[in-house]
Amino acid sequence: MPRILVVDDVPVVRLVIGKILRRAGHQVLEAANGEDALALIRVRQPDAVVTDLWMPGSDGLGLIRALKEGFPGVAVVAMTGGSPRDNQEKSLTHAREAGVAAVLIKPVDKNDLVAAVGQALASIDLMKGLSVS
Repeated sequence: MPRILVVDDVPVVRLVIGKILRRAGHQVLEAANGEDALALIRVRQPDAVVTDLWMPGSDGLGLIRALKEGFPGVAVVAMTGGSPRDNQEKSLTHAREAGVAAVLIKPVDKNDLVAAVGQALASIDLMKGLSVS
C-alpha cells in the first residue's frame, strides 16, 4: 500500500484529500507545512507527497526543492489555489520547473487527485526501473 504525505496548512483540506486517498487504497500521513513535512519524511518516508504550494512558514516550493535534493525517490504532486503573489498558473509553472510529477488546481477534483497520485507513483517506479538497468 503506497504511503502518501498530504501537506496543507488548512486542516479540512488535509482531511478531505486524506479521505479520498485512503478510499483509493493509500496509507496517508499529514503535515501542516513544509518544515513539519520534512521532519515526518525523515522518520516515515512516503512514496509520494501531495503538497500545497503556498503555506505560512516553510512553503510547498521549498519543500519540493528539499525533496528533490534529499529524497529524490519521493514523487511530488503540487496543488494550489493561487496566492497573493502569484496566480494559479504561475504558481504551477514554478512547481513544474522544480520537478513535480503532476499539478492540480484547487478545489481539487477527486478523480484528478487519484490520477495525479497514480501518475506520480508511476514516475517513481519508472525511475527505479531505469536505475536498476
